[in-house]
Amino acid sequence: MDQEKLRLLMRPFNDIKSRPGRNGQSIQYVEAHSIVQRLNEALGGDWSFRVLEREILDGEVIVLGEVRAGDVVKQAFGGGEVTMTRDGKIVSLADDLKAAATDALKKAATLLGVGLHVCGAEERPQAHMKPKLVEPPPEPDVPPNNRLTRKQAEFIGKLARSNALGKHELDELAKQQFGKSAGFLTVKEASEFIGTLSTAA
Repeated sequence: MDQEKLRLLMRPFNDIKSRPGRNGQSIQYVEAHSIVQRLNEALGGDWSFRVLEREILDGEVIVLGEVRAGDVVKQAFGGGEVTMTRDGKIVSLADDLKAAATDALKKAATLLGVGLHVCGAEERPQAHMKPKLVEPPPEPDVPPNNRLTRKQAEFIGKLARSNALGKHELDELAKQQFGKSAGFLTVKEASEFIGTLSTAA
């Protein structure tokens, strides 16, 4: 690959996003469409991405993706959580696979030099992921009949995926706004939280 293409691939991004991370930290990341646009710009559209392998283990989707640019080939794993309803049903495995494939694309593109200045921003522990929105027993101060509905929980899960939020990060965001995790929100609080996530999407 010539130096001009490498220079274009490695050019810093101006549209860096941030989201809540663990221990109150802010995590920086670049959105997938910006990564694709950079690859197209630097390589003139002469690149491809494909999923080589996929596996679902313990509530986690794992994908091995490959980016090809001429004779240069880069592979990387991507992952994500399986989004589930409160009663343990999968919401949309296709969406979860898409999110994991997008994660693999971004990480493979990093191996080509794309987004190296924010390298590590999207890295997150994935060894012990748990399904999203699987709730512990009700908190005493929130009567079960006043807790968020199943539809609200499912919609919050979809919005979380679109904002690249894991369960821990989603709960941290809910705690910042309401002082409790997402699964313990009331119907009214869930509506407000949906508004917050929709604005951020």
